[in-house]
Amino acid sequence: MNFQRLTAITAILCALGAISQPAQAGTLHKDWNYAIDSFNDGVSGGQVGGGIFEFYGFAIKESNGKIIVALNSNLPLSGKSDPLATNGSISYGDIFFNFTDQNFKTASDNGDLFAIRFAEANDSGVATIGVYKNAIGKNVTLTNSGFSSLDQYNNYVQTAGGTPSMADLAANDPYFEQTGYGTVLNSIASGTKIGDINFLSAAALSEQGLDFGYFGATGSQTVAFSLDKSLLPNGNFIANFFAECANDGIAIQGELKSVPEPSSLAGLGALIGLILIRRKGRKIDLAS
Repeated sequence: MNFQRLTAITAILCALGAISQPAQAGTLHKDWNYAIDSFNDGVSGGQVGGGIFEFYGFAIKESNGKIIVALNSNLPLSGKSDPLATNGSISYGDIFFNFTDQNFKTASDNGDLFAIRFAEANDSGVATIGVYKNAIGKNVTLTNSGFSSLDQYNNYVQTAGGTPSMADLAANDPYFEQTGYGTVLNSIASGTKIGDINFLSAAALSEQGLDFGYFGATGSQTVAFSLDKSLLPNGNFIANFFAECANDGIAIQGELKSVPEPSSLAGLGALIGLILIRRKGRKIDLAS
């Protein structure tokens, strides 16, 4: 086969494969992007590691026009009962997606975040569960018996012999504000709702190939839901969530890619066909 022709065919096949790949990120397994947290950095009462506030993993997958989000931890969706907390329980904070190159606080201050409220029991500043744009974050740790800063949390975990982590980010990564009083932004203060989420059953997640156990992440609770892919932009992102008390948190890095139009795929297929046919309509002699 003519070398130039072979090179052209290879390049087009690689391009076809590249645009049809799922979102790329740190740890991929069965088309899921996983962020696996330290297993001994959740603070539950006087215990560090393994308690109700231990978060194990965060996973995201694109499938048939949907984005599926899954969390694995020991914290029930209803939260943990606490008479000192604002509404009598400490639950999950909200999930934030940052598609900008700004740090978390700057993106929040500018209203450039997307966010998802998924826990009805939490102290979110928006009224209903769902997806929000132009989101601004707020701190609710001070009304949920929590840490005043990430620096305080990290020091507490380390002193107790644990290993603080934010999964895809280091525990002290400057992406998050580390010091200051009430600086952990873990809840939506305001935002504009743009869509809903749909919770998924264990059977549905099994069909999608979710497997936190592959990484040894075996928390007692798996919370998962889907949303329309069109609700979020394409591009690189950092997504994160904390407990309302900031007793643990996880960040995940990834990329959402545009889905090629069927006509684009058909065009590439046609181009490959043209390359494989000689100008005079004869088939390529593979031995030539």
